[in-house]
Amino acid sequence: AARHLAGSIANTLRPVFASWVGWLVDPHRPIVVVLDDDQSPAEAVRQCLDVGHEHFVGVLPGEAMHVQPPSLVFASINLVDPAHLETIVIDVRQANEYATGHLPGAINIELGQIAARTIESQSVSIMCGHGERAMTAASILASRGHHVTVLDGGPETWATATQRSLTVGR
Repeated sequence: AARHLAGSIANTLRPVFASWVGWLVDPHRPIVVVLDDDQSPAEAVRQCLDVGHEHFVGVLPGEAMHVQPPSLVFASINLVDPAHLETIVIDVRQANEYATGHLPGAINIELGQIAARTIESQSVSIMCGHGERAMTAASILASRGHHVTVLDGGPETWATATQRSLTVGR
């Protein structure tokens, strides 16, 4: 959130990394990943290959995010508390997760569909269960020029902070 390559897609290297790469990244698009020292480039490559992404072209060390080479442009996405959400809130969880409890008025667009959807509002807040999928969606929308924020937490965070009930159902 604090600093990333402008136009990049946020996708944490975790067991579902490949699923999101396969769903969200054009298989012909070259992939460069930014990894922390404790993360395995071989694991990132393996997961990309598992879903047919053969255009893995490189790795940037995580410390590259702390310097400003002239050839790289950085951006940030604000994490916000429940009091600072935009008027339009998009919940990127799966429909069944959304139905179990969501912010009143939140729009459900599953993460896998966010790239294909036209979002009318230029300013939106994105949320999911705890933030990883929301950051991925926010990075996609930010790369299209939207002003996005991400709820720091999930629906329960909002309910606790506002003392309001979540809406159940679709």
